[in-house]
Amino acid sequence: MERTTNGNRLRLWGLASVALTTFLAGCGDQGASSATKAPTATEATKEPLKLSMMNMYYSAEPPKADNEAIKLIEAHTNTKLDITWVPNSAYNDKINATIAGGELPKIMMIASNKASGIVNAVKSGMFWEIGPYLKDFPNLSKLNPLVLNNISVDGKVYGIYRSRPVAREGIIYRKDWLEAVGLTEPKTIDDFYNVVKAFATKDPDKNGKADTFGMYEGRGMNGFQTILSWYGGPNLYGVQDGKVVPDFMSKEYIDALKLYKRMYDEKLINLDFAVVPGTKRQESINQGKAGLIISTLDDVNSGFNDLVKANPSAVLDVASRITGPKGERLMLYNGGYVGVYMFPKTSIKTEQELKQILGFLDKLGDKKMQNLFEWGIEGKHYKVENGKPARLDGKAYETDISSIYQLRYDDGSQTDAGEDVPIVKKYKQMFQKNTEIAVANPAESFESATLAEKGSELTKIVQDARIKFIMGNIDEASWNQAVEQWRKSGGDKVIEEYTVQYNKQKK
Repeated sequence: MERTTNGNRLRLWGLASVALTTFLAGCGDQGASSATKAPTATEATKEPLKLSMMNMYYSAEPPKADNEAIKLIEAHTNTKLDITWVPNSAYNDKINATIAGGELPKIMMIASNKASGIVNAVKSGMFWEIGPYLKDFPNLSKLNPLVLNNISVDGKVYGIYRSRPVAREGIIYRKDWLEAVGLTEPKTIDDFYNVVKAFATKDPDKNGKADTFGMYEGRGMNGFQTILSWYGGPNLYGVQDGKVVPDFMSKEYIDALKLYKRMYDEKLINLDFAVVPGTKRQESINQGKAGLIISTLDDVNSGFNDLVKANPSAVLDVASRITGPKGERLMLYNGGYVGVYMFPKTSIKTEQELKQILGFLDKLGDKKMQNLFEWGIEGKHYKVENGKPARLDGKAYETDISSIYQLRYDDGSQTDAGEDVPIVKKYKQMFQKNTEIAVANPAESFESATLAEKGSELTKIVQDARIKFIMGNIDEASWNQAVEQWRKSGGDKVIEEYTVQYNKQKK
């Protein structure tokens, strides 16, 4: 599972400045030349290319060294991979420590590529600029220009983004509960509220007890941005009167807050939402405590095995398009990417070596590799029916393939259309169709020196006020005072910095 909350996007992690400065002293001033070409087949080395890499994992245990899928990747790309797997919860700390230590792998998956320390490292020459090389590779040359712009620093590209569906969020709900309370899939905000209320008050599990929540939420408030999109709000930042301003300065943000407050006041959501981790959301579904969560739609395909074990009659379904005041809208998910592969100059000494490594990533995007990530290994994870792959063993796929899924960067455009189970087919169709209603963040590629310095302080002002409003500890007037505090504490400077870059970009 991958999540990036509003608070996380505002918060910027720093690196140890002294260690970083010392390390940067060893970085050269190599640059990319647009005249260079990718290595031809005859130039490629016959011996496997040895590649060290750092990446994260979300599974309970790191991928095993003898993972069969990794062996297939090595064979296809003619590489020998040395991957340092780090749990997602400790990943940013590990990146910081690794950079401070100076011993960097040749490929670093940077999860927080817009963190001030990483941006400063880029500007100081720590990483290769790779934008001019992309046109020389068949797969890398097809990377989405919009997303490349989103990851850029000063208009230059320093990494390969890991593609994700651009409109990925929606509702995962108990379909059997929906039928039990006599309702249908929600299509409007009022429908959504009515479903949440029914799940909490109409005994959907028929046990005669008032022991269920309509929706379960965690301290990251994972569903807030999606609900904000239904009301027509901006994606983290929007443009008002020619200025780039944060989403919480919009009327739609207040509307979303009021819906959360209503659900809280009526005890339709868990009252401890402000302190429980986001992982509790899936757990609440598995334990039959809640009827729905707002999450990435593909989460429905994993993490709910315990639900079926405890209640074999349970059925999950997904919904995504909710009509609000401005029609159907969804936030463009994380700028269309989650993490960026970057290439340290201290580990990659020459342009030729860089091109070889880019060649590995290009091959990792081949159709054969896309199908490996999507379907797994034939005969073990899928079989071919009517000329199409069909899933065989979902649990084996989760163990063998999902555990290494973080290696994947492609957009899945070359994968074979298969005989998916209905729920998977449904959310894949939603991913494709929902791109037309995705709302982008106009400030995605911008930088703010003020946020780099005061990001945590500014974020805390808004996050604290948001929770207090929902819990009824402050009213709308006090909320507006918190926004003013944000502005006076540096927020107005953020608006100014972003607006200058926005106007420059428009020219």
